[in-house]
Amino acid sequence: MKYSNKINWSFAAGIIVSICWLIGDIFVAGFDPNPADYPIFSKTYADQVDVTFATLMLEGSTARLMFGTLIGALTGPLLLPATWLVYQFFKDRTKGYAVAIYWILLVGAVLSPLGHAGFFYVGEIYKAVYHTDATSHPYLLKTGRGFMKMLNIAWGAAIGVLAIGWVSFAVCIVLNKTLLPRWMAILTPFALTLLIIPLKNILPLPYSGWVGGAIFNIAYLIFFSSLLFLFRKRLLKREESLN
Repeated sequence: MKYSNKINWSFAAGIIVSICWLIGDIFVAGFDPNPADYPIFSKTYADQVDVTFATLMLEGSTARLMFGTLIGALTGPLLLPATWLVYQFFKDRTKGYAVAIYWILLVGAVLSPLGHAGFFYVGEIYKAVYHTDATSHPYLLKTGRGFMKMLNIAWGAAIGVLAIGWVSFAVCIVLNKTLLPRWMAILTPFALTLLIIPLKNILPLPYSGWVGGAIFNIAYLIFFSSLLFLFRKRLLKREESLN
């Protein structure tokens, strides 16, 4: 396949997966509940649960949470060509730092679907607690703690690895090691996420929940859209000059 075709397909993958994960996040975690509205968690079991997570998805139907989980997890493979695309923007792709950042971002991409899927199980188990008799709660709460531990490990690992990769890529942009201008460091996903977070606090419902649930993938979509519309030709020109 010609290099230009690889680039075009990788751009398509990056945009599509960003949109799918954004939709998935909104469906699975795009809520902004008031924990005080659910005293069973904010008071009765406050010492046994993570109150924020226990109340986060109570309003979501099983079908909604399942759709949000699957649209993200099943499009996860598209993160691989999207990551390859990012690697192409290094001026010298043979340098150790370029290869290392590429592999760090690949590892983060591979870890992400499991972390995303974990939200479904956490949401469903706490919905079960909310809708069942108190006699069954001890076992359900114990299971919920296990699900939360799994979510924290899987999602924490993915976000941690991706943070290292994207911060490193932003540093490379600032140090002029890529084909991108220095100001593009602000639009890398991790940096942009930090800028979007305050937006959640000023938006009304339901938009505050949507932004809160999908912050990272809003950043992904902005980042890949910027690469597509502003810097795609730089890759193709560089490749032409090398041939």
